[in-house]
Amino acid sequence: MLATENKQKSILKRIEQVVSVIMEENPLFKEDLNYSEMVKLLVNLAQENLTFEDFNSMPDTELKKHCDGVMAIEILSKIGRDFTPEQMVIFEDAIKRK
Repeated sequence: MLATENKQKSILKRIEQVVSVIMEENPLFKEDLNYSEMVKLLVNLAQENLTFEDFNSMPDTELKKHCDGVMAIEILSKIGRDFTPEQMVIFEDAIKRK
């Protein structure tokens, strides 16, 4: 049990560091995303999809790339939440033309 707890703390600490760096490098992330929620989401994703050994051996650059991608998707998922129905029609029309 202690080993599992230490592994979880290790994953958490590493992801916290990566998220901090990404948010400092990209003010949009810092402005539009909640740090704690992002860390929690990324920790859950790592634990669900990777063994501890795979996570631990992943280079920081690769981990940062994966975290950055998930954070970008989170921002994109917020598009349209506050749109009026008219704005949503305009947005959907613009997407269809691309």
